[in-house]
Amino acid sequence: MEQYFREQPEYAPNHDAQLEEIAEFLGFFSRREGPHHIPIVGVTGLGKTQLLATIQHMLDRLDTGLPYREYSAARFKEDTEEGEPYWDDVLAELADMDKAVILLDDCDGDKRIEHSLETIRNRVDDVFVVTTWTPERWQMVKDEINATLTVSQEVELTPLDESDSVTALDATMEAFSTGPVEVSTELYQRIYEYSSGIPGLFHRILRETLKETFLNDLNLGDIAAVDAAAQTLHLDDAAERIYDLSEKQVLILKHILLARHSQGRRPSELVELLDRDKSTISYHLQNLFDDSLLDKEKAGRSTFYRVAAPVKPLIQRRIAQEGEFHA
Repeated sequence: MEQYFREQPEYAPNHDAQLEEIAEFLGFFSRREGPHHIPIVGVTGLGKTQLLATIQHMLDRLDTGLPYREYSAARFKEDTEEGEPYWDDVLAELADMDKAVILLDDCDGDKRIEHSLETIRNRVDDVFVVTTWTPERWQMVKDEINATLTVSQEVELTPLDESDSVTALDATMEAFSTGPVEVSTELYQRIYEYSSGIPGLFHRILRETLKETFLNDLNLGDIAAVDAAAQTLHLDDAAERIYDLSEKQVLILKHILLARHSQGRRPSELVELLDRDKSTISYHLQNLFDDSLLDKEKAGRSTFYRVAAPVKPLIQRRIAQEGEFHA
C-alpha cells in the first residue's frame, strides 16, 4: 500500500499546506544559492516519507531543472546487507553535483546525523536539504543540527481532520478494489475516531477491519468489524490509557522510543538513564506492558522493551504535548 501511494501520490493523503510551504522555499532556491534546510517533524505514520515522494513528483512535474536525490539516513552506515558501501555511493553522486535538492528520510536512524549533514553541506555548497524526524528525536538534536546546517523553516505535520481522513480512506478502498465498492461514511468516521487522523494508523485499522469482516462473515461496512479491529490492535481505549499515564511513565516511554537498538531498551539501561531503582522501573514496565503499550522480547538473558506499533504515534503525540522531559 505504501509503495502504491509513493508511486501515485495524487491518490495519497497529503499535507497540502505544508507542501505549499516547502514549494515556496524550493522556488526561492531555484533562483538563488543555498544552503537551505527544512526539517519535517511528525509522529510515526503521519506521512513524512509520503511527503518526500510527493516533493519528488512535484519536482518532476514542474520541470524545475533542479537535480535531486532521495536517501534513507538509516542506511548511512559502513555496509549494506549486500556488502556495498552505501555511504560511499552517496558521496560519489554528490561529488558531481554543484546544485541539488537532497531529500533525507529516516534521520532518526542515523547515529551520526550531524556528521552526515555536515558532509553533505561540504560536498554541495548550493544545496537544499529536506529531512524527516519524529518529534522526540528532533527535540533532542535540533540545536546541534541547526549549528551544523541552519534551519530555514521547520515544518510540522499534524493529523488529518475527519473530512480528509474519510476522503483518504475512500480513495484507498477504490484503489485496491477490483470493482465498485460502497462503504458507509459512518465506518470511515469510526476508523478516524480510533486513528486520530494519522494515515499510517487508519490504514492499519482499515486492513484489520477488512480481515475481521471476512473472518466473522460480516457485511462490508459493518461498524462492528471496526470495533473488533480496534480491540485486536489494542486501540479500543488507547486514548484514555495514554492520557492517564503518569509523568514517570511518559519519561520511560520517551527513553524507549529514543533507543538506538531496534529491539528497544533493557530495564538495566532505564535504571541507569533515569537513576531509579530496578524495582521501580520493573513495576512501571510491567504496568505499561499489561496496558498493551509495550511489547517485550527475550534475547538470551536480556529482556528488551519497545513501544507497541499500533499505539506508537499516539504515545509520540502525548510526549510532544508534554514538552521536553529531563531525567
